[in-house]
Amino acid sequence: MSKQTQPPEHDVLGLETGLEALQASPEFHGPVEPVDEHDSYDHLALLYETQGEQFATAIPYIEQGLERGERCLYIADENDTDAVLAALRDAGVDVDGALESGALTMHTAQDSYLRYGEFDPDDMIAFLADAIEEAEDEYEGLRITGEMTWVFGDDPPLEALIEYESKLNRVLPDANGIALCQYNRERFPAETIRDVIKTHPHLIYDRTVCQNFYYTPPEEFFGPDQPAREIDRMMGTLLDRTEARAELQHNQQHLERQNEITADPDCSFEEKLQDLFDLGCERFDLELGAMARVDVDDDWFELEYVSDDHEQFRPGVELPLSETYCAAATEIETAESVTDPQADGYGDVTVYNEFGLRAYLGTYIPVEGGDDRTFFFVSPDRRDEAFTDDERTFLRLLGQWVKYQLEQEQRESHERTLYEIAADPDRSFDEKLQAMFELGCERFDLDLGGLARIDPATDSFEVEAVSDEHEYLVPGAQAPLSETYCRLTVDESTAGVTDPVRAGFGDTLAYDEFGVETYLGSRIELENEPDRTFFFVASDAHDRAFTDAERTFHHLMSQWVQYELERKQRERALEDSNERLEQFAYAASHDLQEPLRMVTSYLQLLETRYGDAFDEDGEEFLEFAVDGAERMREMIDGLLEYSRVSTRGDPFEPVELEAVLEDVRADLQFHIEESDADIEAEQLPRVEGDASQLRQVFQNLLCNAITYSGEEPPRVHISAKRRSREWVISVRDEGIGIDPDDHERVFTVFDRLHGREEYEGTGIGLALCQRIVERHGGDIWVDSEPGEGATFSFTVPVA
Repeated sequence: MSKQTQPPEHDVLGLETGLEALQASPEFHGPVEPVDEHDSYDHLALLYETQGEQFATAIPYIEQGLERGERCLYIADENDTDAVLAALRDAGVDVDGALESGALTMHTAQDSYLRYGEFDPDDMIAFLADAIEEAEDEYEGLRITGEMTWVFGDDPPLEALIEYESKLNRVLPDANGIALCQYNRERFPAETIRDVIKTHPHLIYDRTVCQNFYYTPPEEFFGPDQPAREIDRMMGTLLDRTEARAELQHNQQHLERQNEITADPDCSFEEKLQDLFDLGCERFDLELGAMARVDVDDDWFELEYVSDDHEQFRPGVELPLSETYCAAATEIETAESVTDPQADGYGDVTVYNEFGLRAYLGTYIPVEGGDDRTFFFVSPDRRDEAFTDDERTFLRLLGQWVKYQLEQEQRESHERTLYEIAADPDRSFDEKLQAMFELGCERFDLDLGGLARIDPATDSFEVEAVSDEHEYLVPGAQAPLSETYCRLTVDESTAGVTDPVRAGFGDTLAYDEFGVETYLGSRIELENEPDRTFFFVASDAHDRAFTDAERTFHHLMSQWVQYELERKQRERALEDSNERLEQFAYAASHDLQEPLRMVTSYLQLLETRYGDAFDEDGEEFLEFAVDGAERMREMIDGLLEYSRVSTRGDPFEPVELEAVLEDVRADLQFHIEESDADIEAEQLPRVEGDASQLRQVFQNLLCNAITYSGEEPPRVHISAKRRSREWVISVRDEGIGIDPDDHERVFTVFDRLHGREEYEGTGIGLALCQRIVERHGGDIWVDSEPGEGATFSFTVPVA
């Protein structure tokens, strides 16, 4: 079923895969090797002496076919059909189900080989051809096996049997079928078994799959020179096998060495490449190994690596590709050779005339997401013999490893760049998006990146951003979604188009008017606002489909875009919420000022006019009322100040924190002297911020450090540490400390850890610090344990 000598890409029937499937079963063993001068490996002969030997092969053969989704056709003769079915049941096969579904069909010699009363090779071939064609409609193919003892009933001439076997050899390679002919050695004469062996390329005997190097093609078997041909064939087989084994051993040594080189975890790519160059030079008997970047469309060649010194052929050399032998490899995109440059049409190229190179063996390496390469070997000496198929195969194996490494390196490089862009704190969303567009255009080999709003319900599409100028795809441009390639992302998370007409876009705006022929895009679903598509397009058609790796990389990029869009959503929602909160806090605190002043005024009047009339309890009650009003005034002032952090702050500018700290020290001088506080400070940096608000942060933190110092005089240390694009400022004290469970509470508005009888305060100071630090794009936190002091740290941007 397959004419290839290498396993096909898909698991189809045929001796190459069917036979390997047999060998995978513990019932069979034996090597699989191609037979010279024969391209069909779908026809086997089973030689057996007992029914046990026969069923040991025939039953697993049918069982495996059913497991592989093939229709199985069994022709019984020596055994009746019931005996065969019983053996299948004993093997665990669902015989009734297979028969009912049609996956298994049972026949006799009388309704197959002898269905018209006598055996006719052409009639039987037609019978099997029809069965194969019928099976191909519903199954993976047809698996045939027939017991051949019917031959003795009508005694057809041996020529008719051999003619049938030879025609079966010609039918099976072009059809999805495999056949196993069963011969009983006890029933057939030795001469007939000998001829059967000669007409089957592979045999199964004693559950061993054997290559038949005594196989004789039918045209030779029936020819007049058959005895002489048989002698030549036998001698040739012996010689060929001896030479083949020597060559195989030679190849095996080089393959083992290649595996050692490429699997070495301690060597870099360049070191492995040099070792492969050395290995290839030895294998091909050439002097230099090399790799070059190439562009077929631009006729460009740049030498990247060379295994040894050469006067002119050095890394960095650039030439037109057409002036090199590598043009031969790029034309056929596989391994190609030059052994006689003048005869091969390269007598006037640079590498022949100027560089003096006379022999070449190279392969083309298309690199996904990067520059294509050629990997090759050259020599200044001519080569007398053509390069063998084994040498070309070995070169392709080397090239496959190089391709994998280059593409892996390219993918890792693009992913590193992606993460660097996403993590860059100095770029805005629009700048990052533009960098993503450029990276994607390079990765996918496309012209333009874009982001658009879409709404399937209204069939709308509106361009939001693009990477470059385009006649039609510009920010604000609108079109029906159904007229764009982006309509595919409504049902698919990631979609690509490389053949617009075949994909059904031949009459759309995107193809006809916008001139877009290649597309790769993803849909980004958002809550409470229109969805987006993140896409890349080109005006030229791709000659290949997008790979899984490209789609995965595109998905990574779109995930970042979605995250950024959602973050912007959250920021806008938070800004709106904060603005409403600030408006409420300002209004509430402002409106409370008037009634509070009234309460305070009347309390003062009561104290002035009727103070003498109060007894001791009345004076105490009045004192409580005045104190409560004063605390309420302080809280309202704090709330008003808290609400104005974002709206009443000064613009950011470079601020010298040394100067800020000196002003705070001056303001707190009395408090510092009264408490005998010792305040030490390292050199403080220049930052970007609002000087008055940063002064308030320092003042609140120093006041707290002095206030909560405990019984010992306050000891405070202020330090600064650079961290990327921000400074971390820390204020450490040796005071009473804070329980870890309360670390978050201390930044909550009006939430106090201590009663007023212990420590004065409104409970808004640290909340105000947090509000100011957040306005500066930073964070504030505390590290503390009870009795071990506290360190308050906050971040501010570098100036």
